[in-house]
Amino acid sequence: MNIAPQDSTLIALIIGDETKYANEAEALLVALNYFIERDTSHAPVIIVIDGERWFELLESKLKTIQHATVIVMPHTTHLPGKMANAALTKVNTHALGFVTLGSEISTRYANRDALCAHLSTADSAMVAGYRSQGDGRATDNQSYLVHQDDQFSSAYPHAWLQMLDLVPMTNTMLTTSMCRQLGGFTESRAMQRMWWWEFCLRASRYGRIDSLPLQPVPAIGWHHILFANEMSAPVDDNLRVMMRAFSEPLRQLPLRDDEFALATAPSESRNTVKAPYWRALSSIMRGALLNKAASLGRPIRIAVLGGVNEPAHNQLCFFNYFSLMQDWNVITWRSLLDERATFADLANVDLVIFSRTRSERGASLMRECAANNIRTLYMLDDNWFWLGREWDEYTDIFSPGKPPYENFLYCVRHADTTLTYSAPLAEDLRPYVQHAKSLALLPTNVNLSLFPARPEANARITTIGYVGSLRKNMMAFDALVNIANSRTDVNLFIMSNSLPQEFANFDPKRLRYEPYQFNYEGYAATVTRAAPDILVAPVGRSRFEESKCPNKFLEITACGAVGVYSRAEPYLSHVVEAETGLFADDSVTSWTNAINQLIDSRELRQKLSRQAYQQVSRDYSTVAVLPKFVEMLLKSL
Repeated sequence: MNIAPQDSTLIALIIGDETKYANEAEALLVALNYFIERDTSHAPVIIVIDGERWFELLESKLKTIQHATVIVMPHTTHLPGKMANAALTKVNTHALGFVTLGSEISTRYANRDALCAHLSTADSAMVAGYRSQGDGRATDNQSYLVHQDDQFSSAYPHAWLQMLDLVPMTNTMLTTSMCRQLGGFTESRAMQRMWWWEFCLRASRYGRIDSLPLQPVPAIGWHHILFANEMSAPVDDNLRVMMRAFSEPLRQLPLRDDEFALATAPSESRNTVKAPYWRALSSIMRGALLNKAASLGRPIRIAVLGGVNEPAHNQLCFFNYFSLMQDWNVITWRSLLDERATFADLANVDLVIFSRTRSERGASLMRECAANNIRTLYMLDDNWFWLGREWDEYTDIFSPGKPPYENFLYCVRHADTTLTYSAPLAEDLRPYVQHAKSLALLPTNVNLSLFPARPEANARITTIGYVGSLRKNMMAFDALVNIANSRTDVNLFIMSNSLPQEFANFDPKRLRYEPYQFNYEGYAATVTRAAPDILVAPVGRSRFEESKCPNKFLEITACGAVGVYSRAEPYLSHVVEAETGLFADDSVTSWTNAINQLIDSRELRQKLSRQAYQQVSRDYSTVAVLPKFVEMLLKSL
């Protein structure tokens, strides 16, 4: 779609306490009028006024603007989302963007062409420039970043938006079709200040939100503005409701007030007995959950702290289960970026989960929780005791005396519960936990519902490949390349943080490469859509690697492929030879033979895939492991 500047509508929202912001509103209109008159593209502008009192204050200024559509809300709404929806009904261009009080209109117009050009050429429905100081923190209870140049990705993945309000509204362009397909903007009173954040969360599931290195457009942020009628719920409550709503895989529509009320209602006001998966628990566990929520007079509040690289771990280890528990109304949850959170974010929380935390801020928050009798759980699914010893590139991070190592060790030593997933790692953790009962060992799980129906595969072409971070064991990759070079009936599929050098010179027409995704839901959908038939899972024989979770086995099975695995842990304990997968020894010949065996026998692939899926569904699906997770959770509270 070619989006020229004249095919974009600029929407100006004038809202807030009119006794405080009359000057800002007048300045906005003067600047808009100046640039409208000089805009040779004659791009449409819509000005939305929040009620008659604002209109009376600005009527004389509005009359001077000849080339803009003015919408005056019939009644004062105090709701930016409602005003944005009123403007959306009048938009007849392919793209739109917003400004509001305090917006620097000159920079917004200067950035417009680049934003439109990106939407025209990129496979995304939304793009933003840099954030400004006005998009930053307003209170200690908010964990926001303040600028794009803060060592974060230039994109806005859904998993990060669960933790942070990142997308700068006044420096953004989005397609009108996406906006309408998502049902517009929330008009919930509770979401008065978070209406844009809520929309961006939905948009980030619809498609990619890109970022360009364009100058910030300062404005009064929604977390700062003064409303004459304050309706918004606390940030913590809002995020808990959004996490609950967006755990629904197909969720697109905006949040409503009745949904907010339902999600925050006491558990006894809901018919928990009829909630899915409730009966999978023992009567003792059901009673314990209900009693805990009843004693609090509200659902149990859980906060998950993690770094920017932990969203997939959080999804697997916690959010998979929480999404199954949402209709029980006994817990609520939210995620926070550990390096930006403060104790104010945790003050009213019943359990704080430290997910692989290794930052100084994380260790400080662990200390604060202990001082204030807030229960804590530390989760570790990689063996950091051995990472710095066995991988030279991590020696300066995970070695005794190094801050990340000492911070993670401090958290383990002081957490009320430590959670892990492999026996070797549990053995290495045991000397550091407070007492034996505080170390929990759970099976790994996979949420099979996140992997969509597999598309029909090409019967004449077999797709082989690899999904995951790069490995030191390159023999499997050499085997993939050798097979693809020697056979015309195979294609390659690679999904990783970068394309391994072994594949650099391969025919690009027969190679599909997908970069790593922070959103686990998007990752699962991308892998399944690629319809790989055979995926390799190489692993070394170090203590670090034998301590890993068997996620590759679970995910290879979930996407409908068959795996060839290193004859080593963790796969020896989970994969049954010639029943749920094949093993390969540490040679290119062994990997080549195993992969070729599967290529040459579609019947064998179907048999292994079917039997592996039965095993994973029975033993490792989120539904199957849920009772064990709830039992662990109850012991942690």
